[in-house]
Amino acid sequence: MILEELYLADFKNYNKCSFSFSPKLNFIYGENGNGKTNILEAVSMLCYTKSFLLNAEADCVKYGENAFEITGKFRNSVHGSNTVKFIYHNNETQKQIICDNDKVTRSNEFLGRFPLVVLSPYDLKLTMGQQQERRRNFDLLISQVSRVYLNDLRKYSKIIKQKNALLKENLIQKRYSYNELKDLLTVWNSELLELAVKIMLRRLDFIEEFKTYLAASFAGIVGDKYLPVINYESEALTSDTDEVKDVDHIKEKLNILLETKLDAEIKRGISLAGPHRDNYIFLMNKSGEMFEMRTFASQGEHKTFVVALKLSEFSYISEYLKHSNTGAPVLLLDDVFSELDKNRINKISGLITGFNQVFITTTEKEHLNSLKDNFSDTRIFHIVNGSSQSVN
Repeated sequence: MILEELYLADFKNYNKCSFSFSPKLNFIYGENGNGKTNILEAVSMLCYTKSFLLNAEADCVKYGENAFEITGKFRNSVHGSNTVKFIYHNNETQKQIICDNDKVTRSNEFLGRFPLVVLSPYDLKLTMGQQQERRRNFDLLISQVSRVYLNDLRKYSKIIKQKNALLKENLIQKRYSYNELKDLLTVWNSELLELAVKIMLRRLDFIEEFKTYLAASFAGIVGDKYLPVINYESEALTSDTDEVKDVDHIKEKLNILLETKLDAEIKRGISLAGPHRDNYIFLMNKSGEMFEMRTFASQGEHKTFVVALKLSEFSYISEYLKHSNTGAPVLLLDDVFSELDKNRINKISGLITGFNQVFITTTEKEHLNSLKDNFSDTRIFHIVNGSSQSVN
């Protein structure tokens, strides 16, 4: 998948601005606050139907204006083209996404049509932050290659939302007796059980598939001194490898957990068991010694892990989609080279040479020297106060 053209109207720093991109490397530089990241954010909204920064649409409207529009022209691996528009008005309750003149009414049927991987400074939250950041990241990754997983996740999330609404309402209003509420919650739990097990099994399969990609990316950056590890942690799983992927065993364990947590859920007014509470644990094997990233890693190790993780996501999606019309994803690297030494910058530059279309933002034009000789086609953009000056 290639993004050939992008048009922004009243989006963030931009009034009206058009871009024509290289199918290989797009190098975007300029001082902080001038609008480099805005370009990548706009691309993510076309592909994900939301900002990778999780900004609300209302916050993306240029100051003093009432609406914005983003338009992108994509070309797939068989040279077919698609035009995607993202339109938002302050006085309307919903955004509009239009693909080839057809309005997109269900985002779960759209996600994955234009695959994307984003690496930004905010992704350090994956190793340093809370477990919901890691769940959100991997849910998005798996959803781009599996419509089944995305649909199961949406159905499960809807049930959890309804169950939480019931728990919260009763906590405040005391509408039901204990036995009445217990019976109602049992109904919701029976509905979510099948979906929960399917989601957990897909996540476990993903971890097994993904570890090879992660190890390869990490070795490409730092060699074989380090070995990155991702574990999946759930109260409904045991450490016994013979049992961990047994459907009936997981279902039985989760059902018992739901029953055990019932009183606590009623008391707190929130659902406390299920894959929406599970966690991905990032570990590092350093010269034979295993340690958890979140607690013991240095700043440089955090940055290297996240960079390797995102490059692995690109390889993972590319492998899944290699026989599809979609082709490999677009890769967005926002300020990726900051706080990295020259050696690791050169290693990363070498790794992404064979990738599909790459967008890189930076404040340092000198980083181009590590990149331009590795790409057959490079386009350079200098961003100044919400305007683009094409350098070549």
